[in-house]
Amino acid sequence: MFKLPKCPYCGYRSDFKSSVKALHAKEVICRKCGKKMSVSFRLSATGMAVLFFVFLIAANTLYLKASNNQTIIPNFVMTVAFIVLYFVLVPLRSKYSKIPGQEAPPEKLKKNRHRHKKTNYSDIINEDPLKDTSFDK
Repeated sequence: MFKLPKCPYCGYRSDFKSSVKALHAKEVICRKCGKKMSVSFRLSATGMAVLFFVFLIAANTLYLKASNNQTIIPNFVMTVAFIVLYFVLVPLRSKYSKIPGQEAPPEKLKKNRHRHKKTNYSDIINEDPLKDTSFDK
């Protein structure tokens, strides 16, 4: 569920630092194979943000009802902790996908001149074409 993204071409898993940098770019180049990949994380990050937001509101409300504390500092600390946790988990939800045209080019076919055996015409030219015929006499 929470894994570092991997290259769709070679399967290389990027490190956390490069996946954080990739969040600000639309395309990333793989360190191992050197091919371009597109970065997508918006839908899963938005869903996770909504989940964190709902859970944070519920936790802050329960804390305010259960405690007799008159300050809001514990709620502020809890909110900051949830925001930091969210920003740490967002790079783990990103995904790299292929860009068309990055696959290996197909192999070139051999030309027709390499597919057949060449004949040596020098033997035919050196022979006498009229030998053993009626014109030979």
